[in-house]
Amino acid sequence: MKLLGSVVLLLVLGSALAFKSYSGYQVLKTAPLTPAAMPYVNRLSRRFDFWGTPHVGRPATVMVSPEDAPIVIAAFNRMRISHEVSVADLGPEVERERAENEALRLALPRKPRVAAYDRYMTFEEIDAHIHETVDANPDVASILDLGLSYEGRELHGIKLSNGAAGQKSVWFDCAIHAREWIAPPVCLRIIDEVLADPALRDLADWYILPVANPDGYSYSHTDERFWRKTRRPNEGSSCVGTDPNRNFDFLWDGVGDFCSEVYPGSSAFSEPECGAIGNFVSSNADSLVLYVAVHSYGELILYPFGHTVEPVPNVDDLIAAGTASADAIEAVGGTRYSVENSAAGLYFTFGASDDYAYGIGAALYSYTYELSGGGSGGFNPPASAIQTVVDEVWPGLKTLVEYSLAN
Repeated sequence: MKLLGSVVLLLVLGSALAFKSYSGYQVLKTAPLTPAAMPYVNRLSRRFDFWGTPHVGRPATVMVSPEDAPIVIAAFNRMRISHEVSVADLGPEVERERAENEALRLALPRKPRVAAYDRYMTFEEIDAHIHETVDANPDVASILDLGLSYEGRELHGIKLSNGAAGQKSVWFDCAIHAREWIAPPVCLRIIDEVLADPALRDLADWYILPVANPDGYSYSHTDERFWRKTRRPNEGSSCVGTDPNRNFDFLWDGVGDFCSEVYPGSSAFSEPECGAIGNFVSSNADSLVLYVAVHSYGELILYPFGHTVEPVPNVDDLIAAGTASADAIEAVGGTRYSVENSAAGLYFTFGASDDYAYGIGAALYSYTYELSGGGSGGFNPPASAIQTVVDEVWPGLKTLVEYSLAN
């Protein structure tokens, strides 16, 4: 333990030079939001970095720089939105998290062909794990090669199948928002479970993409912990990146500020990562039954659409499948996920991946899962929380697959 503590101390000292420190950044937390507050919060969210999904009846959390804190606090006061300082200085917490994860990486190296659930894996480790898994299971596993990210990283997922012709298919992607580190372990757990159970492969062909935004995910490990977007530069602006979950070609909304966390990009599918996923979904529309995007955080199971509260044709089935999933999650450890229309009580969204999969008629069942949060504000649960999250969410996802294929 003394050795691990010494490693942590050295890495904390080094991290101040290697990473954005977030020194002086605050995390503000509001009182539970009212319906009247949502339009104001929606406008603020286009400029400032709200964590999680602002939701009626729940508090909202926003990270603010020392320069922006007075602006956001003044806005909350004008709107009569009660709030408090949840984290007075985010810098030391970010440095400590990075150092602890690196210390765990050195102390607990990943075994070949085994996913690590006791720490957060880097993109390179996850990619290596996918290849090792395929090499060790050539009869049922193959590489899902979707192309390259903007910075040239390979968009590699995995296909798990019994090899039978005419199978239906299900899709899972994780970490399309870079900072949501808790999501990839969920995708890795899916791989583990499907490999271990031939009956699951008899249900459908499984396509799993553990890191849908590899450039951003890597950057969040090496430079900025709370980086959300892609890493493609924006012409005419010093602000880099696009929100990939606003970049899909379904009701894409081209209005936005380059520097906004929800900037939708210069055009639909301007981001190669989004175009690659979209191409897969449209090319496999005949077999695809279920599309799931795994995000964090908020303990929500969201179904289409994000731009309207009007019910979609199979809304009853979407709710029933989501509720069955939520029940299975709750049965593990008591955590209750809410099943909701994406737009109901939330801010409206356009160009989201789950809406694209449903809206083009590819996936009759399409969802975004917002996992449990933790840490200083939500996006940075400690590594000790990984196992709990994957243990409780997997039964819910399995139930979702079984329901959607049976109905």
